[in-house]
Amino acid sequence: MKLHLTTKNTPFALDVTLDGSVLSFRIRNVMQREFVGDPTQDHDSGGKFFDESLITEWRGDWGIFDEGAYQRSLDLEKLKSHAEFGDHASFMLYAPKGWASEGARESLFDHTPNLYVATLASKMDAQAYHATVVQAHPIGHILVPFKTSEFTDWLLGFNVFDPALVKTEGDLDTEPCVTLALARMESLPVVRFTPSVESGEGLIVNFRLEESDGQPITHHEAEIYLDSTAGFLRDRRVMTVEGAGSTVFKTDGLSSGAEVKIKVGFKYFSGTDDLVVSVP
Repeated sequence: MKLHLTTKNTPFALDVTLDGSVLSFRIRNVMQREFVGDPTQDHDSGGKFFDESLITEWRGDWGIFDEGAYQRSLDLEKLKSHAEFGDHASFMLYAPKGWASEGARESLFDHTPNLYVATLASKMDAQAYHATVVQAHPIGHILVPFKTSEFTDWLLGFNVFDPALVKTEGDLDTEPCVTLALARMESLPVVRFTPSVESGEGLIVNFRLEESDGQPITHHEAEIYLDSTAGFLRDRRVMTVEGAGSTVFKTDGLSSGAEVKIKVGFKYFSGTDDLVVSVP
């Protein structure tokens, strides 16, 4: 499983383990080497040295101590029964450590909400949603491309201070990433319109699943959701076949020259593409 690491957090040690389908992560406090030593002695910058006997491990110039450690485990197979499980999903991981976690309600750390369900109505981006609504930022996420994806094809991501402070165990392939938002954008599938065709029934609207770089996806299926600002869509929910699908759009009753926008996307992530139809 791919593990994205971004350097956008306060310092802490992170241990990530994947044992079968069980994901565990542990967060421990750290202290810079220059401040560790004899706790009875004064440091040049003021105050006493941090007690070296409390350090259990060194990672680079950081000493790790266990006091105040946080740990969580969750079974990824059981996540499939989550009420918000679906195609193009991003499940948020929260912890009482790291950037902007102070003051967050404790119950937040036991939940794994789907970001796109939480922001579906407001259309807020993740940064704004966490800053204003949750008032805490996630330490990581679990990305699910499709409902049918094996959990080994899911993607993990954590916001850390320095990858040197991270240790992994299990089948995890670590990669650097600029931001978790970019990881979501580049890793999750989208739906794009392909050329439409006029027919006796109306306009045949075609679409397909794609990777973020535009490559077609034919090895997964998804239920696609469509909406329009006017007119009539024969189908508003279509299951793809070999990664593609279609529906019929009719402009009956609309004035000539009017423009209608059709949107396509997933249940919890709508509007990945728009199609503008001009009424003849």
